[in-house]
Amino acid sequence: MNNRIQWPDPFDDSLAGGMVYRKFLYCGQLYGIGFQELPTLADLEAKHIKLNHAFPQFRFPQNNSVWAVLFDTIDPVTDSPLGFKHVKFDGLAGGRVLQNVASIIYDHYNICDAGAYVFSAAEDREHERGTDLSVIYSRALGLQGHRTSRLFSPFIGWNAYTDIDAGGRSYVVTTQSYQP
Repeated sequence: MNNRIQWPDPFDDSLAGGMVYRKFLYCGQLYGIGFQELPTLADLEAKHIKLNHAFPQFRFPQNNSVWAVLFDTIDPVTDSPLGFKHVKFDGLAGGRVLQNVASIIYDHYNICDAGAYVFSAAEDREHERGTDLSVIYSRALGLQGHRTSRLFSPFIGWNAYTDIDAGGRSYVVTTQSYQP
């Protein structure tokens, strides 16, 4: 964990293992976004992201960090993640949640100047989602033949890659600060 970064509220770095997180409430549901710094290429590879397919020219940044992003609903009683279970949304609420997540990632970037973010689309083990998360993420990021959504358009100089073609469910997003 990079201890030289001072994480202002509402970010919290009190969890063990170097996790930084932030919570938000939307439509009565509590959500948490966790950020885990990956200081080495070995730490990145341990996340099982097939970078050689998603982004063959990727080089681990020398001057800034790579962060894994985790997103889940939070049980308000136990303050624990609910295990990536599907949440049913009415109308445009799902898009608003994704907009909140994107905004928090951008806030995180403005504090630590990350070079890249990595994350994976959770599988729908209960078969409750009408649209798979990998499709939703690919649409938002302009991958897999989709146009980039307005959600990702403010991230000038950021580029997204995925390993879906290699059978994965992972994403790599490099920021404007990415320097191999």
